[in-house]
Amino acid sequence: MGITSLHEHIIQTHILTRLDGRSLAAAGCASSHLQSLCSGEELWSNVCSSSWPSTEHPLVSQAILNFKSGHRSFFSDVFPSPSERLCTASTLLPPTANIISSVDLRYRDQMVFSKVESTNTTPSDWFLSCPFRIDLLEHKELVQSELEISGDDQVIQSNLEKHMTLSWIMIDPTQNRAINLSSTKPVSVHRNWLTDEIELTFSVVTSINSHVHDNEHVNCNIEVTCGVKEGTLELYVSGMSLTIQDINGKCLSGKDSMVILHGLMVAERRWRNGGGGWQKEMYDEYIQRRKERKEKMEMRERRLDLVRVSCAVAFLMAFWSLALF
Repeated sequence: MGITSLHEHIIQTHILTRLDGRSLAAAGCASSHLQSLCSGEELWSNVCSSSWPSTEHPLVSQAILNFKSGHRSFFSDVFPSPSERLCTASTLLPPTANIISSVDLRYRDQMVFSKVESTNTTPSDWFLSCPFRIDLLEHKELVQSELEISGDDQVIQSNLEKHMTLSWIMIDPTQNRAINLSSTKPVSVHRNWLTDEIELTFSVVTSINSHVHDNEHVNCNIEVTCGVKEGTLELYVSGMSLTIQDINGKCLSGKDSMVILHGLMVAERRWRNGGGGWQKEMYDEYIQRRKERKEKMEMRERRLDLVRVSCAVAFLMAFWSLALF
């Protein structure tokens, strides 16, 4: 007795609603009948809201309705991993007036912080030339959660590295495309010795090919600052920001950052397994390349300094030789 012999209502309400997004997409490929049943907007809306609660925000839900197939198209954009390589020559798209950030931070699958932010990206001299940066929290703003973390500093830091997850979805309402710019788990965790807070880095690293750059790596870098309140042991968040950095760790301008974002949104996605460990490997490789590049530049500077000193000494010797003889 096949599944198609069951009543559609039973399939839709008692079977398909129990599937996650990836399983639902796979079920829709089994037959044309299941594809029809798996394409319901309400079904995919529930999948998206359970995966990313911030998508229930009116600003996000309205933007998703304009996607080709609504929440199903949105999920197919966001869930797969971003491309490891993109060509910026194919990203000449009309300018975008604003982009929407839909952010969810969790610890042990419990919500710590959720926010939707709209960023004005209208082309202007200031936006195009200044470093691109999105801050979700104001200076000295603190988001207190009710989650408690016990243990010494090492245990707390280790637990955050293992159990903290972040989703930072960037939505372009003009092109009706979206991308998740956050790694599944932190790729780097360390304690700030000055503030005694813990800084977590989430990252998506990609390489680009263009007439300007040749296999250069760029890093969509997200910094989350959090800590534990003394006495209550409650977890709090004091900072969350997104920047796009080049191979030297320098923040790209608004113009260059939008080229990268558009390129990521239109590039092919990849379904990945392994819990996100590959994202940390790519980040470590990016950091190693950045370190090697810095060492080469420092060596080049030392050589230039040596040449300058040698030229100066030779000039002085020649001058005194002429002066004495």
